Amino acid sequence: MIFVNIAIWKAIYEEDGALEGVQFKMMATYVVLSFLLQTLYVMDEYIVEVKVRTGSIAADLLKPVHFRLYLFSFTVGTLVFRFVMQLLPALVVSLFLFQLLPPFSLLYFFYFLASAALGYLVLYHLNFLVWVSSFWFYWTFSLVTIKDTAVMILSGALIPLWFMPESWQRTIELTPFAAIYSTPIQIYLGMVPENEILTSMMRQALWVVGLAAAGHVLWKAATRKLVLQGG
Repeated sequence: MIFVNIAIWKAIYEEDGALEGVQFKMMATYVVLSFLLQTLYVMDEYIVEVKVRTGSIAADLLKPVHFRLYLFSFTVGTLVFRFVMQLLPALVVSLFLFQLLPPFSLLYFFYFLASAALGYLVLYHLNFLVWVSSFWFYWTFSLVTIKDTAVMILSGALIPLWFMPESWQRTIELTPFAAIYSTPIQIYLGMVPENEILTSMMRQALWVVGLAAAGHVLWKAATRKLVLQGG
C-alpha cells in the first residue's frame, strides 16, 4: 500500500513541484507515516460481537477480570506485536527506498509520539462504541464498514486534510476523526505552530475523555440488557 500510494502521488506531482504549497518529500513522508500508524492502529473489530453471538460474553463477565480492561490490554498487546513484526520492518524499508523527512525537531518528535498515542486512544474508544452495539445488533459488519470509511476519509489517513476545502477542514476539526491521524502527522512535519501543539493535543485528550464516557454509559446499558435477557 505504501508503494502504490507513493507511486500515485508521484504521478500527481510529476508536472508540478508542489501542490497547495506542499513539496513531494513532505507528501511522501505523510503517506509513509499514515500507513505506519494504520498498521499499529488495526484492531479486532468483531471481538465483542463474536462473544455476544456465541454467548461466551456471559462467562467473561463472571470472571474476576474487568472486561473492558481486558479488551484494552488485548488491543495494546496486538499493537506491540504489530510494532515489532510489521512497523519496524516497513519503516526500515521506507527509510532506504524513500527520502523521508526527519521530524521537524526533537521536541516535535516527542510531541508526535504523545499525539499518536492520543490518536490511538481516540480510535479505540470510537471503535468500542461500535463493538458494544453488537448487544443490540446481531451483525455489526455494516456499522464497522461505515465507521472505517468515515475514519479513512475524514481522519486524513487516505488524503491529507489540507487538500480539502477550507470549510470542510473546519468542520472535520470539530469531529474526533482529525485527532486520529491528521493531528500527529502534521505535528511531525512541523505544520502545527509550537504555540498551538498543546491546544491540538488537548483537543485530542478531550475526545478521548468524551468517547470513553460515552462508551461507559453504553456499556452499562449493554450489561443491563444482557442480564434482562438472562444471557
